[in-house]
Amino acid sequence: MTLIAAGVLLVATPALVDPNFTDTVVLLLDVDDNGALGVILNRPSPVPVAEVLEAWGSVVVEPDVLFRG
Repeated sequence: MTLIAAGVLLVATPALVDPNFTDTVVLLLDVDDNGALGVILNRPSPVPVAEVLEAWGSVVVEPDVLFRG
């Protein structure tokens, strides 16, 4: 049985052709009856965290950018 829950990593296989998820590693943050929320760990954006979440700017460590996903 496959466990899908917060904290699980989803790793794309070479057969996955969806360009949104090709070659990605997704960390699931929340899973419930309405769906799942995750962040792609290996797709950083050029946007600094502080630019979007100003209050977090002083507590973020390198790389201090948002990740797409």
